[in-house]
Amino acid sequence: MQTYPMHNHPASHHRRATRLAALLTALVLASCGSTPTPQSTASGAPTTAPTASAPATAAPGASPTASPTDAPTPAPTATPTPTAPTGSFPLAVVVHNTDLREITSSGALVSAAANGSLILPCGLATLKIGKSTAKVSTACTAASAIPAKLAKNPKSMALLPAALVDPRVKVLVVDGADLFGNTVVRTEKYPVVATATDGTTDLTTADVAYDANDVRTIVSTGDTCPDRSVSLWANVKGKGWDWTLQGGWARYTGSYMSSFGWKTMSAKRTGEGIGAVWNMIKDADLAVNDFECPMVSWFTQHAHGTYFTIDPKVATLLGNVGMDFASLGSNHGTDLGADGIKQTLDLLDKAGVKYSGMGMNLAEAMKPAVFDVRGMKIAFISWDATGSSRAATKTTAGELHPGATNVRKTIALAKAASDMVILMPQWNWPEYSAPFSATALRQRDLWFKSGVDHILGSGTHWASAISVTKPNPAKGYQLAITSHGNFLFGQMWSRQTQEGLIYEVTFRGKTLVQVRGHAYTVVDGGQPNLIEPTTDGAFVQNQVFKVSDLP
Repeated sequence: MQTYPMHNHPASHHRRATRLAALLTALVLASCGSTPTPQSTASGAPTTAPTASAPATAAPGASPTASPTDAPTPAPTATPTPTAPTGSFPLAVVVHNTDLREITSSGALVSAAANGSLILPCGLATLKIGKSTAKVSTACTAASAIPAKLAKNPKSMALLPAALVDPRVKVLVVDGADLFGNTVVRTEKYPVVATATDGTTDLTTADVAYDANDVRTIVSTGDTCPDRSVSLWANVKGKGWDWTLQGGWARYTGSYMSSFGWKTMSAKRTGEGIGAVWNMIKDADLAVNDFECPMVSWFTQHAHGTYFTIDPKVATLLGNVGMDFASLGSNHGTDLGADGIKQTLDLLDKAGVKYSGMGMNLAEAMKPAVFDVRGMKIAFISWDATGSSRAATKTTAGELHPGATNVRKTIALAKAASDMVILMPQWNWPEYSAPFSATALRQRDLWFKSGVDHILGSGTHWASAISVTKPNPAKGYQLAITSHGNFLFGQMWSRQTQEGLIYEVTFRGKTLVQVRGHAYTVVDGGQPNLIEPTTDGAFVQNQVFKVSDLP
């Protein structure tokens, strides 16, 4: 079973200041080193200064005329030479991006280095893993070629300089520390450090550059409409709303056929890691959620059907767990009319959760939610691309629909206020399917072209296809998620609707570097619990990989 650091969750939504302090201490990883200024050497400069030609003899009465060759020839511009790293620096432990593993240990890495199965970048002089000095093999791979080598050998494991990590590889947690993880694991002492050979040309200071303050993680959860079985356990059975997000680890004990004729899994909690889901949300730099249904004071418990009313206490839950943003662009947001919209917005405001995609008028629905994460501004927008909800107008409440004018204006507002624009739409119908629909592919391309940087979508109630592509090479890799699967929804009639992926999306500055999905299953119809990724969690991950477009 995977293990992660557990932390007691706070009772209120004020952890951001604590995170900042923690992240500043992360700079202790300055064993990673700061980047020295590259030393320049002149290339092809003349060894002697050019001399002016003697002026020609002038005709009597004429003024001497300077020859064009009299001006000194400028020396060629010096070409900076990349410098080799000095001091120690961290190396990320990476596997292919479809590898199901999430963690490893110092002991496993030392053994792999000893038997030659750990792919090492060229240019290493020493390698320390935990308390051991590991063998530096003479067999090595150019650092820039390691992602391609892992693609050809998808069961291998490698060490990769921090600045060369990108979505072609997946970074593993080592002894509870992760260079590209959340605000807690980034502050853990990192156990894999190296030094470079003197004067190496295989590694440069830019290759190994790592600054924990420049890393930001977004945790994104899926379809949320906590009525039916979720509300049953929280309210009727008295577990309380915090219980729904305090899941730890679970394992499957068998399967059965549901009344709808779908294979459904029987799950049992292991009793370990209680609060792991809560901590995953709380410890992110930003946590975001697809919130589909209206919260109203007159909510009613429903046993079945597609008419939903949500307990207002759910807004408090979102605030307590540290959910920063709720995407409201959905097919159910207008089910209870203007009153349902107003109460939902008011409750989220009171809980300190920002939102976009729905409003009391069109201008409010278009307004982006902007967050400043250590000097980088990230804007979130949302809309309902299914066309199933009531559209907001200039004077009436409703959902934002992605017509051409709305798309252009909403993205322009977000771009003007931020450094990065992330769209969280409801899209990719029909429901209960995994691949990209032809319509969704056209929409993805249009929205990227219109200025969206990444898409974290929902709507199919399954964990569905993702793409990590470079439609605009200047922006690097851009992510599009069609759907995360059900999170707090209560559809327990198939394996596909009871499983999902909590996505951890990591950036270095504005550059996308990691897309990691954490598999979970919903236990008792109301509580997501993590499942072992290489065994029980393999089904949902492979369901996504089979239909995805990955580098």
